[in-house]
Amino acid sequence: MNRREFLELIRNTALFSLISPLFLRRQAEASRSEAAEADIPARFLRQIVTHDPARSRTIMWESDTELTNCRVEYRMRGTARVPLTVDVSYTYFEEDGDALFLYTAHLAGLTPGTAYEYRLHWQNLRGPWHTLLTPTENAPFSALLLTDTQCGTSYDLFRQSWGAAWNAAPAAEWFAVLGDLTDNGQSSWHWREFQRALGNLPDGVMMTPVMGNHECYSLEWQFCDPRRYLTLYSLPSNGTSSHTGLYYSFDYGPVHFIVLNTQEEELGAFYPDLTEKQLAWLRRDVIQSKKPWRIVLMHKDVLAYDEIQPKTQTSGDFSDTGNTFCPVFDELGIDLVLTGHMHTYRRRHLFRQKSSDHGPVYVMSGPAGNETFIVPDDPRDLKACSQPTPPNFLILQADAENLTLTCQTADRDVLDTVSLRK
Repeated sequence: MNRREFLELIRNTALFSLISPLFLRRQAEASRSEAAEADIPARFLRQIVTHDPARSRTIMWESDTELTNCRVEYRMRGTARVPLTVDVSYTYFEEDGDALFLYTAHLAGLTPGTAYEYRLHWQNLRGPWHTLLTPTENAPFSALLLTDTQCGTSYDLFRQSWGAAWNAAPAAEWFAVLGDLTDNGQSSWHWREFQRALGNLPDGVMMTPVMGNHECYSLEWQFCDPRRYLTLYSLPSNGTSSHTGLYYSFDYGPVHFIVLNTQEEELGAFYPDLTEKQLAWLRRDVIQSKKPWRIVLMHKDVLAYDEIQPKTQTSGDFSDTGNTFCPVFDELGIDLVLTGHMHTYRRRHLFRQKSSDHGPVYVMSGPAGNETFIVPDDPRDLKACSQPTPPNFLILQADAENLTLTCQTADRDVLDTVSLRK
């Protein structure tokens, strides 16, 4: 099935909408029948990105039951000091037969370049110590980026891709998933299996989620408000309460990262001013940054390939996302744009402004799951991968003067390497 056929299937859901809720709920019931998980008071512990990870961090986890007297204790690692204590807030979330308590603690006032340890404290119990590492200002770092981790009936292939990625980049300090974390944004089974595939995250590693279009699909495969995604991840503020979690930015080492939302079509009924507000925020945000590098993380790609675009009703040129953002990227001096969505690897060097003779390098990667498509070449591709593309991931290495991006398959074959220099 190619990309166009898939989207036509999604949009023509008269028959599928009758069977998909039953199918997904049966999967969720099978997952919930595993009794071992019900006895764990706190699961899927994760560190979530903040606007300034050198000085703060968000800790989150889930439970099937309300945990009383819950808090987080933390201190510098290797000391016997009495730990500091942070209160924990929780949100009750219910969807697709799932009833969850989501717990969040915000750690602030941390020192850059420092190793901390933290643990959960609930009732009269204390969990094991976990590592939290803050980066040094403008110091070199490496990160791991995956996209389209969504899977069909099993997340085993993503679990293998995930393990291969960390074997290839064991020094990565954080990772990002550039959208389509799961195949269905309202399915309890899909979210649970995605998180099970992640397993216990490498200690000290920070997670950077990016919303994709599949986070905005209901059980009936209609567009929906991505409530579960927005509840599972407490993300940095973008200055507006109406768009919290949809887009944000953060600094890490010498790089300013901008996480954008490309779901204008899917979210139009829920956030009609998304594009207008996001572009205004983008300009303010980038101008304020003093970091040497500017990198955008977003889901949908800037070229359409064979995907019919809702606004232009054409394919084979710039996508609706590209028409919206590319001229602004040229204007703001963005260095690198990383995308997914098409489930293949492509590298391009594009610019849209007539007054500009240069523009960002655009790299599209993925998939990291088991959903594959046949994507045609585009004359603007500087590097294209064979079809269907094998599971792959990106390793980013950056210092103040050099940036290297390597795409590897789960079998450790190098598909491409990009080197940029200031």
